Amino acid sequence: MPRPTKDEVTTQQNRRIFYQGGGPAPSNGVQYAGQDAQYMILTGVTRPLLGGIEPIRVPNPGGYKSYKVAGRKVTAPDFPTATLSILEKRNTLPFQLGDLSCAFNLYLPVGACEDPSDFLNGWSDQVEIVSYAEATEVDEGDRMAWEDDDQVQDDVSLTLETKYSLGKLGFGAEAESEISREVVDVVYGSRLQCGDCGPADDGTKRIYAVTKSSGAGSPGFPAEVVYTVDGGGAWAQTNIDSFGATEDPLAIDIVGDKLMVLGLDAYYWATVNVNTGVPGTFTKVSTGFLAANSPNDIYILSSREIFFCGDGGYVYKATDIMAGVTAINSGDTTTNDLYRIHGDGGETIVSVGGNSDVIVSQNRGATWAVTVTEPSAIALNILALWVKTSKLWFVGTGASGRVFYTENGGETWTALAFTGTGAGAVRDIVFATDEVGYFVHDDNTPTGRLWATWNGGASWTRNDGGSQRLLNWPVIDRINRIAVPHAGAQTNANNVVLGGLAGNGTDGVLLLGVASSL
Repeated sequence: MPRPTKDEVTTQQNRRIFYQGGGPAPSNGVQYAGQDAQYMILTGVTRPLLGGIEPIRVPNPGGYKSYKVAGRKVTAPDFPTATLSILEKRNTLPFQLGDLSCAFNLYLPVGACEDPSDFLNGWSDQVEIVSYAEATEVDEGDRMAWEDDDQVQDDVSLTLETKYSLGKLGFGAEAESEISREVVDVVYGSRLQCGDCGPADDGTKRIYAVTKSSGAGSPGFPAEVVYTVDGGGAWAQTNIDSFGATEDPLAIDIVGDKLMVLGLDAYYWATVNVNTGVPGTFTKVSTGFLAANSPNDIYILSSREIFFCGDGGYVYKATDIMAGVTAINSGDTTTNDLYRIHGDGGETIVSVGGNSDVIVSQNRGATWAVTVTEPSAIALNILALWVKTSKLWFVGTGASGRVFYTENGGETWTALAFTGTGAGAVRDIVFATDEVGYFVHDDNTPTGRLWATWNGGASWTRNDGGSQRLLNWPVIDRINRIAVPHAGAQTNANNVVLGGLAGNGTDGVLLLGVASSL
């Protein structure tokens, strides 16, 4: 008889639970159920996809007392719900009997033949993420019995913000025949589309990358946009009209239905065909930029609120992509160069740059101020920035190769400890969901590496550290930028694209990371 193999399907005993009080944040560590947390199981999980679908009926023009369906009325889904059953452990005060007013996260690693207490690598299949669970009721059940001596179990009814699963990201080099120069920046260019307004798209089909120019010499080739409209199945390239052969692009982004490339003292925009995803002819706009205060980065709040940070502490704003910019901070807050700008999607906008400078606006760019403290005197130039909330920000530094975060809007800063810190550069930080994030670091060798978190930055794993999350990472010199989709949490967490410099030091590299699914 053949020897029995491992189960082909997942069983309930293939899951364990980690608890993160307060939700996903770098200062909120995880606890392992049954060891540093109480025994618990998660049951009765519901994940509504839609609130309901009802027909819209109208009188049938073809006959009396009959109707035809003219459409569907789709209502919004409720929040997911679940029940967390917890056993009362001896010699401790059970937390479920106390105040449960704050939200928390749960993580369920799934796998076999691993150490289940290892949060980062104790799984082989997936990690289920229960995001921002809030207790609505505690059923304490029977406290005593006449004859039975069952375990005491408390059932906590939960309402969740979202629930999704995390898989293994396998990386592969893309567009190798189209890319011969360093990739400066990348962006996903589409959102979820079910096919009723154009080709079906889960939010990962359209990707746009911009390369450096060839520089001086003959012949000189200007920067190019390399793109795919089918998720990497095929790639094409297009020139950026009016871009000089010695001019290097600085960033690429999507503004409404337009693709924008930032260059020296100007930006270039092209309308993207809504059906094909192909960018049209680029138009150069330089109105409002000052030559001594050239822009360095873009932050898109909306198609009518586009912010640029630049040299000399300048911040510009555009309300019409075709009309140019206006300076909204003329070096009044700092005179150091500003390299990155980002915001929380609301009122908070942060910009960072030389000499560890961090400036912030809490009113959508109307006024700016320096933060109470800077990340560190050793930070020097800050090259990477991500604003998660109005108070929680991550920054990454250049020559000192460090990552800092603040949870109080710049009042205080904390340094992340990771292998290789203190050398090289951290060039980009991106969060795909509240839990899932990445940063890229290259040391002085140079060797480019990717770090990932899925508990909001409390713990990180590296691509070459035996990680279950990051697979097939090639040898490269550096990654300049990270991009994630703009779809649902499941899609965002399991797709990423990165652009940079290949291991030979001359060619560009574009890496697509995808968690496979059936």
